[in-house]
Order: sequence, then structure tokens, then C-alpha cells
Amino acid sequence: MELTTILIISLLAAGIIGSIIPMMPGALFSLVGILVYFFGSSKPSIWFTVFGLLTVGSALVFDWFAGSIAARYGGASTKTSIAAGFTGLLGFIFLGGPIGLAVAVMATVFVREYLIHGDERKGLKSAVYATVGVLGSAVVQALLTGSVLLAFLISIVI
Repeated sequence: MELTTILIISLLAAGIIGSIIPMMPGALFSLVGILVYFFGSSKPSIWFTVFGLLTVGSALVFDWFAGSIAARYGGASTKTSIAAGFTGLLGFIFLGGPIGLAVAVMATVFVREYLIHGDERKGLKSAVYATVGVLGSAVVQALLTGSVLLAFLISIVI
């Protein structure tokens, strides 16, 4: 196996791992893997490249917007969504990775929405939606970046 192929597979695998671990640029690893493939291969497949770029683009959209959309759908304000993003990062760093992220997002949304509306049920609903959105985003990203790795492996076998 060529060194370039090993590098590409490593980048695409890092894309899957990065999709699961919050605050790690999983889709960007996959994007770099696709670009290395396209520019480093003597005969790049345009179909794989287009598929990969569209799939990674979709993963980036999920990464950037799923948590906020879910929080807004659950009734959270825009300021609450922004605060949850910031505290989620702090929770990830200081409270133990993905679990810390989920706890920080849920707590922030609940507290802010409770303080705004004085209704614990509304605060809890918004918090659950935001947390499910963040965690669901990771699952969707992992599936998308995993499909890129699978498509690449199939393309080198065929």
C-alpha cells in the first residue's frame, strides 16, 4: 500500500473519530483526506471526490447548526444558544470531554430559560432539545464521515 493511501485512510479515520469527539474538526480531517486523494493520486475518481465533498459539506452543516437549531426548536432564545455553545466548550475542556459538554449545554440552557421565563418545564424542554441536538449531530457526522471512508476503501479495492 502506498504512503499516500495510508495517509488518506488515516485522515478519513481521524474524520470519523473527530466527528464523535466534540470540538475536534472531524469533517475537516475528512476534507483534507479527500483533497490529498484528489491532488496526490495519479488518477483521482471525480465521482468519489464529488461524493466526498458533498458528504463532508453536509457534515460541516450539521456540526455548525444542529445544536442551535435543536435549541431554538425547543424554545430557547438565540442568546441562550450562544451561551450554551460557549459553556459547552468550557464543559468539554474542564468537565471531562463529551459528557462535560452535554452537561454544560443542558445546565446552561435550563438555567437561562428558567431565568427568562420562570417556568422549569419550558427550561427543561429547551435543555433536552439542545442536548439531543448536540449529541445527534455527532452521530450524523460520524455516519457521514464514515461513509466517505467506506466509499474510499471500496474505490481502492475495485
